[in-house]
Amino acid sequence: MADDITKSLAAKYKIQVQTQIDPKDVILIVEDQTDLRLIVSHQIQKQNIGVVRQATNGYEAIEVIKNLDGLKIAAVICDMDMPVMNGLDFLAELRENPALDRGPFCLTMESVSKEKIMLAVENGCDELLVKPFTLADIVPKLRSAFTKYHNAANPEKLYELAKQHFRAERFDEAEKIYKELGSGVKGAARPVVGLARIELKRKRPAEALKLLEEAERRNPHYVHVFHERAMILSAQNDWSKATTAFRKAIDLSPLNALRYKAAAEVLFGVKRFKEAIEVLEIAVKHKLDFPDLHHYLSQAKLALKDYKGAAKHIRSALSADPENVPYLNQLGICMKETGEHEEAMKAYNQAIKNDPQNVDALYNKAVLVASKGDNVEAVKLLERALRKKPDFKEGKAKLEEYRQVLAVAAEAAAAAPKAAG
Repeated sequence: MADDITKSLAAKYKIQVQTQIDPKDVILIVEDQTDLRLIVSHQIQKQNIGVVRQATNGYEAIEVIKNLDGLKIAAVICDMDMPVMNGLDFLAELRENPALDRGPFCLTMESVSKEKIMLAVENGCDELLVKPFTLADIVPKLRSAFTKYHNAANPEKLYELAKQHFRAERFDEAEKIYKELGSGVKGAARPVVGLARIELKRKRPAEALKLLEEAERRNPHYVHVFHERAMILSAQNDWSKATTAFRKAIDLSPLNALRYKAAAEVLFGVKRFKEAIEVLEIAVKHKLDFPDLHHYLSQAKLALKDYKGAAKHIRSALSADPENVPYLNQLGICMKETGEHEEAMKAYNQAIKNDPQNVDALYNKAVLVASKGDNVEAVKLLERALRKKPDFKEGKAKLEEYRQVLAVAAEAAAAAPKAAG
């Protein structure tokens, strides 16, 4: 968009331009190299220019932003190349997601090239910090990013204002901004996607889908066109087309963990586990690893009774969260169902060690020990479970069953001497 058009819109909508970083606001450092992340954070803290928060990748950074408890993002310093979600994918989410604020963005990179610089600029980076950099480089680059972002000629300020109106449900105001942004750049899909979100909030999904068709004509490679389409089609229970749209979004951004998580959440919500597995295994194919991946794959495979496949992903999830009792209990179920009873017992014992009153683990261990003939131990375990949860119907039924087995065995034992006499 030409600067003069942007300036006129900035004046029309009374865009507020900050002149300096508020030390009460957050400077977010996103870097997978721990030492470098700590060095950058320490240098900023020394300058007392903001409240520092840290993340190891873009996926984690989004969770940090969601949990800021009212604090405002002043600026982001983010590495370009990171696992799980890289810097450019993270910036794309900040720019597009109506729930997230997008502030000044300084991208760090190594092995700099003309192509990398062009890619960064095209994706909306405000400043670049080339590795290896010195401590003296950090704050000046951060301030430069802040200055470049906060100016009347920056269309990002208009997009952020539209997002603010959208969050506050001032849809008419947001619509005006998106329409003017869309008319200013005829080939831009982004403002049209914003208009589609507004129509969806107005409960006009058909109009939203038409706008997404227009956005796709403008830019057939714009990821969020297909993400929004998938969400609308899912709400309409058109699962074939919804899954196709999810997969298209993933094809366009195959290393962005959020694309997989969004699809999995929707497909899990309607118990379409087969389709969820098909989508998530694309991430496995691309060697993308993130915590929710193993959670969703394990739960989907468990639901489909693929116990061997579920166990593999439960173990991966446990490597990141070894104290997780539900995972340990599920691992025990998988081991029992595949005939690995000793491994099942280990899993149940660890679950009970971590949470001695866990009803599920106590119940499942009781069933396992009873299958080995130890009904006395099974009764003790179920009695513990029922003390914790007196209305546990399955537990009551099994306890009665095992008590009857013990009673029959006791009667048989008592009758045996008489028969012998």
